Amino acid sequence: MAKIVMTKPSASGIALGGIGAGSVELLPDGEFHYWQIANPPRMTSVCWENKADDGEQHTGALSFWVRAGQAGRRTVVRGLGMKTDPDDFTYRLFPWNKPVERIVFDGRFPVCELQYEDSALPCRVTGRAVAPFVPHKTDIAATPGFYMDFEIENPGDEPLTVSLLGALAPTFCNDEGCMNELAEEADSVSVTMRPAKKTDAPNCGEVSFSIGGDGEKSYIAGEYRRFIREYIFDDDNYSVSQESVLFGFRETGRLENSKVGTPPPEIPEEPAAMSDEALETLFATYAAYPFAASVLRRVRDTRPAFPESRADRATFLKALRGQDRLHVRNPEEFGAAALCGTVRLAPGEKKTVRFVLTWYFPNHFSKDGRRLGHYYENLFGGAADANAFLRGHRSEVFDKAAAFSKLLYGTSLPEVYPDCWSGHLSTIVKSSWYLKDGKFGLWEGQGFCGFHTTDITYHASFGLLALFPALQLGQMRMGAAFQREDGRVHHCFTPDLDHVNNGYDRVDMNNQFVLMTLRDYLYTGDAGYLKEMWPHVIRAMDSIGALDTDGDGLPDQGTKRNTYDAWNFSGTPVYISVLWLAALKAAARMADEKGDTARAQNWRELLEKGLASLEKRLFNGAYYDLWRSETEKDETLMTDQLDGEWFLRASGVGGNLSDDRIRAVLRVILDRNFDKDGGLVNATCPEGRHTTLYSHKNCQTKAVWTGIGYLTAALCMRVGMQADADALVAAIAANQARFGALWDHWECGHHYTRPMSSWTTLTAALGLQIDSAKRILRLDPIAKDITLPLCFPGVLGTVEFKNGEAHIRLAEGSLEGWTVLTAPEE
Repeated sequence: MAKIVMTKPSASGIALGGIGAGSVELLPDGEFHYWQIANPPRMTSVCWENKADDGEQHTGALSFWVRAGQAGRRTVVRGLGMKTDPDDFTYRLFPWNKPVERIVFDGRFPVCELQYEDSALPCRVTGRAVAPFVPHKTDIAATPGFYMDFEIENPGDEPLTVSLLGALAPTFCNDEGCMNELAEEADSVSVTMRPAKKTDAPNCGEVSFSIGGDGEKSYIAGEYRRFIREYIFDDDNYSVSQESVLFGFRETGRLENSKVGTPPPEIPEEPAAMSDEALETLFATYAAYPFAASVLRRVRDTRPAFPESRADRATFLKALRGQDRLHVRNPEEFGAAALCGTVRLAPGEKKTVRFVLTWYFPNHFSKDGRRLGHYYENLFGGAADANAFLRGHRSEVFDKAAAFSKLLYGTSLPEVYPDCWSGHLSTIVKSSWYLKDGKFGLWEGQGFCGFHTTDITYHASFGLLALFPALQLGQMRMGAAFQREDGRVHHCFTPDLDHVNNGYDRVDMNNQFVLMTLRDYLYTGDAGYLKEMWPHVIRAMDSIGALDTDGDGLPDQGTKRNTYDAWNFSGTPVYISVLWLAALKAAARMADEKGDTARAQNWRELLEKGLASLEKRLFNGAYYDLWRSETEKDETLMTDQLDGEWFLRASGVGGNLSDDRIRAVLRVILDRNFDKDGGLVNATCPEGRHTTLYSHKNCQTKAVWTGIGYLTAALCMRVGMQADADALVAAIAANQARFGALWDHWECGHHYTRPMSSWTTLTAALGLQIDSAKRILRLDPIAKDITLPLCFPGVLGTVEFKNGEAHIRLAEGSLEGWTVLTAPEE
């Protein structure tokens, strides 16, 4: 028996689509999975069920093939995807239609490059998918669609003719089928698919599929889905044949240029009873459809004059009517389309065939029946408009998105770092609502929990703020409107962006709200934002301050609930205390900005008192105890105990605790809570230390949360523990790859947003400190010689440090008028 080496296939890939517009995932198998463009439950509502590949279309709805022909040699056809479902095609009987031998997949969101390798192909084929994720251009990034380019190269000594076939078989059409419209332009051909009957159903909308680039274009504007795949034609008069668009593609490398885009009229049960004129017209109508023309060609191969009589026409039409496998009597099965590009290549020549897919499904409703829509409705009138935009603005979209991907990977850090920066940015596309009225929210986990969950946004929003600041500020304003009278901030929005749940008891969130407000202001310099948020900051601080009943500067009551929602605390917890102390520093800084000297002084005095109490009450000589009350203590070693210190440093504010103390505590955490195989667990209790039932073998203490792993790595980087940071990030990547989930981290739901904290490993590497209002940029990199991306609102570039001196190359924006400093702040 042949040896087969099995590895875990990837169950995640690169999300292709726009912010809040829905997406399709391109996986390393070369197939397009997880279709979530037509408002499926997973995208539009809390959907706790864990379904594999759930969406409105199954894998294979969009597929591509290559055909290569060379004079004197056999033609080779290969599928550019690994799916070989027998329901699609009888591969076992026709092995010429096989997948390529290997796909080398390089996912660098918003770009995905695929090298299709096959020893029988005389050409090289490279696919390049690009989502319209253009930083600082929110309208462009919200476009509902993506590009799919194929570069074809002739590496040989003889000319080649190569064809690329793309087939789209949607399933959103209703009982009356699709009405497909063909549009031919000088450099492109497009097919727009619309349901024959418009309804308010969530999946009622449009899809537009186009081809451009080099070469000759051919097309089928409308067809039955089974003919685009395969079906068996079976009739006593005309024998049995396997029918598929792929057989003709293999023979000619072209499509039939059929412009017919609507389902054919129904064939009566007895066509022979029709009048001569009606029979002639109906026969001519059907002969224009590729599925019928294919059978007709086969008949004419042996009977060139067919049809020779009225009876021939009638029996042929009756044979077509009887093809139940094709569903010829079911208009809802009609609506597929195919596009083909054919290029001729001289030796050494390269050419590119370009496809674009866009969609438009406005029927997004809230649970209470209100129409929410999508932001892209403000930008486009339909799928064809969106397709024309992507084709016509390629330099502003494709080139800019590809350049951003390249910029992220233009670093001297190990590749696991840009992998985690870019990989989790895809969550902004995959797990977002961006509504017609401009409201934006990120799912906590797609279809799980809710939107803009404060304690998750706190960890996840650094990249969002850097690249699309208005969206982050919009989330914060939206949440502030739901602050309770007692100052407590919201937990999450559910079931839509106009309602919140009753999770106000989580005591970490007020601190996080305050910290995010300062960071957002520093990044944007938006004085109006700070003015608007300032009253909410005051109420949030007063609310948590009231939890300090003994006057030591630390909360000591009402501290049970937090982001670790299955792990309750008591008394004075270190996680809450460090967050509170960080919030005091942030609030005092904002008070300075607002000229509120009394509050600034009060909060700084509280900070000084709280820091002394933290040491006296919780530090045990090695690390900080989990919590301590008047009657009990829990000495569990929490990985995330320094969370507030991470945020201060990640925001460029600077920590409250010394680097020496941070290093010492991190060393204990990593020695006891981390190993490369098992990852970084949330907590352990060292031998000889006291724990409680709250913590002992708790499901969340034993768990690995990758978002916490990333922020721990970022904190390590800021205190000189680079090797430890590398080990943490590498372990996360290795474990997620083993699960086939590099682009889908799971905590409470798929595509969980907390791991977007990975972006702070970039800010940590830069030592990024921004004060946009004062136009001050300070960089304090982790090494004297290092190259890193530089990304913050309005600016994209690369900074290369040589012996500590910064050389900045900007791709976007300007630093004119800014003070740029490259030394640590005293």
